[in-house]
Amino acid sequence: MITTDFIYTIDGQDELLDISSAELLSDRGLAYGHGLFESIRYFGGDFPLKDRHLARIQNDASRLGIKINLSRLSSAVLAFKEILHKQSIADGVVKIIVTAGSGGRGYESSEACTPRIIFRHSVSPANFQHYRNTGINLWRCGQRMSTNIQLAGIKHLNRLEQVLAASERHSSDCDDGLMMNDDGLVIETTRANIFLRGASGGWITPDLDACGVSGVMRSLLIEEIFPLMGICLEIGVIGERDLDEYDELFICNSVRGIVPVVGVRAADNQSTETREIGKVTRELQCMLSNNYPCFQ
Repeated sequence: MITTDFIYTIDGQDELLDISSAELLSDRGLAYGHGLFESIRYFGGDFPLKDRHLARIQNDASRLGIKINLSRLSSAVLAFKEILHKQSIADGVVKIIVTAGSGGRGYESSEACTPRIIFRHSVSPANFQHYRNTGINLWRCGQRMSTNIQLAGIKHLNRLEQVLAASERHSSDCDDGLMMNDDGLVIETTRANIFLRGASGGWITPDLDACGVSGVMRSLLIEEIFPLMGICLEIGVIGERDLDEYDELFICNSVRGIVPVVGVRAADNQSTETREIGKVTRELQCMLSNNYPCFQ
């Protein structure tokens, strides 16, 4: 189904006509947020990080009690890619939403539920390259992230904390907001993971065992890019004090890649201390784009 801004399909099918409105309106993703999603870079008529995204969907879906197999996921992705090819679309961002499907009343999942896979294509925002080159400023969100070990790491459909944080009043020169947990520890931004190089020269990214989204780009950097460059990286705790003493800081996700941070608003959100983009951040960007040209 083609709208003004997006292309939508369910299970990679060309039309939605075989699905009734009643069935869609009883979807557990709509009723309870019972599902998860991925935002995937579409580049050169393909999905460069497809395997990582699909593996995460399969793993995290099982944690939510959603039975989805890799074969069905892969087939649906290929079918949607063909739809994009027919429209001569070779670039953009694809969102994959996997819900538990339609399942009657009540919170308890029915064994008869069939998961639903929803695809949405949109054009790539024009500012991606600009932000990668010039960097961005961050404000400090008042909204805190709650602890939930059972859901930690999963990009589930319950994103109200991010919605409230992103809707806060903030300086117009800030593009994203830092989110802390109830103990004041830095977890992520409203839409990206965080990597910080402290004054001592060591790199660290927040531990997400209790809350936050364990992003695909985060895992790629941890498992592939940092080791390729021989840079030591710690997964640990970042306090608000570290934000005043950092040497380099960047955010990342699987759509934007690595985006340098050139300023963080003060604790009272009244002023911004600006920084230069760090040499190692630029080197990490270069290594990522050399291995994955979609992030050039």
